[in-house]
Amino acid sequence: MSVFPQVAMQNPALLVAYRAHERELVRFLARRLHCVATARDLAQDLYVKLHDQPPTGELRHEKAYLFRMAANLATDHLRSVSRRAELLAEAQAMLWDGLEQPTPERALAARREVQAMRRAVAGLQPLSRRIFEMNRFEGKSQREIAALLGVSQTTVENHMRKVLAILTAARAGRTP
Repeated sequence: MSVFPQVAMQNPALLVAYRAHERELVRFLARRLHCVATARDLAQDLYVKLHDQPPTGELRHEKAYLFRMAANLATDHLRSVSRRAELLAEAQAMLWDGLEQPTPERALAARREVQAMRRAVAGLQPLSRRIFEMNRFEGKSQREIAALLGVSQTTVENHMRKVLAILTAARAGRTP
């Protein structure tokens, strides 16, 4: 016994025609949509529509009727996708319009800041520079650095703290 309630089929002839042409319908939709998964979803939607649709009377060309319904579903789907893309583009444009565009002055300030940071890194003690490079550029943890360099983790933490203070001061344009 089925757990689903029995529902009388509204258009048994159309549902039989759907089953007979289901593969063709999916291929037809896949060509239009360029996506087999979406084609299968829309074919399922078509089946549900046919199942729920009130009787249409006698149809001479059931296959043509099915393909016209499938084409309409595909068109509606493509319109929906297109509209969603337009809305997303509008939203992104609104979000990005609020951001300030780089000006020559900002670019110059950024270059100066980078130069100050490079000078600060170049002026570090060799051990401090090595610890910083291993942590920030090689992605090593403080524990890994301590093991590789043969120093305590506290030593690594102290060097990193000192380096970050020096870089913060350099970025702010002052000497530590």
